[in-house]
Amino acid sequence: MDRIWELVTRYVAGGTVSVGSVCAACVPALGLDGAALWLAKDVNRRLLIHATDKISGVLHETQFTLGEGPCVQAWTERVMVLTPDLAADDAAVRWPMFVPEALLAGAGAVFAFPLQVGAIRVGVLDLYRKRPGPLTPAQLADALAFTSAALTLVLRQARSDTDQTSNVEQTLPPDGLSGGQVEVYQATGMVAGQLDTGLEEALLRLRAYAFAHAMSITETAQLVVDRQLRFGGEDDD
Repeated sequence: MDRIWELVTRYVAGGTVSVGSVCAACVPALGLDGAALWLAKDVNRRLLIHATDKISGVLHETQFTLGEGPCVQAWTERVMVLTPDLAADDAAVRWPMFVPEALLAGAGAVFAFPLQVGAIRVGVLDLYRKRPGPLTPAQLADALAFTSAALTLVLRQARSDTDQTSNVEQTLPPDGLSGGQVEVYQATGMVAGQLDTGLEEALLRLRAYAFAHAMSITETAQLVVDRQLRFGGEDDD
């Protein structure tokens, strides 16, 4: 573990060590092409903290839009999810909507690690490589160590902000979101009102519309918020 902290410290070259620097340092150390880390209150309310590159951001947005993928499974089942070959049949069976989009984005392998200790679960570290192939035993051990380092920083920040290490959700904004994700939950409430249904069903409808129209859920939500799209009428076909 000391070696991992040394790698992160060396990466920032005297700057402040953060969750973002852990993500950035783990990419070359593990022979990967990108990393992203998000915090969450639940699988549908999450905050992207850092993405090292465009593809990492696309993978996060795609999983958020579709509600499926390695990081969703890692969060839900509280286990690491190692997918050395996204083009393999078993990956397509597990995530039939996510896999084609991930391959199109340029990912060949994805590895997701939940940030958790005891009953506390705070997020997921999502790693990808353009070429398929497994992590070596040494790389897997280091990936777990980087995950532990990221968790340590999140808990340290939570302690600093709230003086309650168990109240990690307070490190998130009130609705657990930022940027375009705020619009997603504003739109979810609007759609729930339009359809006279619950928030979960409204979010499913948003996701279905986004998928059917080859849009991200953030783009779809913006249309709803801007009142260019209304559910329950002809324009949501």
